[in-house]
Amino acid sequence: MRISAPPLALNPSKGTSNECTSDPENKKIRQLPMRMPMPPAYRSSLVNLHHINFQDFSNSLTPEEAREPSAELLESVARTGILHPPILREQGRTTMEIVTGRRRLMAAQQTHHNISAICLVLPAETLPAETLAINLEDTMLRGDITVVEQAIFFQKILVHLDENEAARRFLPALGLEPHRHQLHNLLQLLGLEEHLLTALHEGRLHEGVAKELLTLNFTDRLSLYEVMEMLNLSVGNQKKLSATCRELAARHNTSVMALLCLPEVREILDPQETNIPQKTARLMQWLTDQRFPRLAEAEQEFRAFATALKLPKDVVLSHSPSFEQDQVHLSIPFADKDELSRLWPLIAEALKSK
Repeated sequence: MRISAPPLALNPSKGTSNECTSDPENKKIRQLPMRMPMPPAYRSSLVNLHHINFQDFSNSLTPEEAREPSAELLESVARTGILHPPILREQGRTTMEIVTGRRRLMAAQQTHHNISAICLVLPAETLPAETLAINLEDTMLRGDITVVEQAIFFQKILVHLDENEAARRFLPALGLEPHRHQLHNLLQLLGLEEHLLTALHEGRLHEGVAKELLTLNFTDRLSLYEVMEMLNLSVGNQKKLSATCRELAARHNTSVMALLCLPEVREILDPQETNIPQKTARLMQWLTDQRFPRLAEAEQEFRAFATALKLPKDVVLSHSPSFEQDQVHLSIPFADKDELSRLWPLIAEALKSK
């Protein structure tokens, strides 16, 4: 059976599982302008999985370390099988390459030990640029295409198209202006090491921080990311760690790696008995103290002053933000309004002597 239809005819209805479960109308990503001379002709076929070349990654848009099916996909395929047929392209008389659905096929192998699956097959004469465009369309339907997938797509499509054509045809579909510098911004991310690229792809590394890491040398970059990964830092703390370490390293004419190897830092990071949130809080405070030494000194003096007052446990003494003013504030809790009314005359009398 042959089916002649544009790729959008393959889109699953809203609510379909197995990776493709989004409504394009609710996303910023616009419909991909395929601009093919003719719609591709798909042949629906029961394909023996032994005939699929799983070692061919020419159409894959995911980093190497993220190519295994997720636990959620494995559970979905185990329950219902493959709902959204993978797309293959003929390579020869019996061999086929994967265009879309690699992880679905792997999940079927692992959960059902399938030896065959219903797939949509493109003819061998389908151009590589067309198969990549089809994969991009399929990936966008998830609604969460990552910057890493975008970067890998443009790295591969530029083998077949020039930058101007690639920018004009595909950047608007991703919600980006069709300018070449947008391509370069994406492609620079591929300079990251594989495990950093995977972290960016999986959302464990912020894109802006990833670009900052690229400005560092190899050892500084890996040292900084090692701490981010060890402490599972939030986006805010990733930014703070990156900015502060780079500033302190430049200020003291040293490297980020040397800074993070200081005994003070290792005393924070190495103890096994300290939990992750405690280590994070201590490291962030140490970085702030090093970045703003005068502020740290003022904070230390203020704590000594508050301790010398021997205030009751529930009474809190606080200073103005960043010690911008000399004012201090004393917070005294009362059990209820009656207690406040009873003690207020004494407090009012004391305030008269100010």
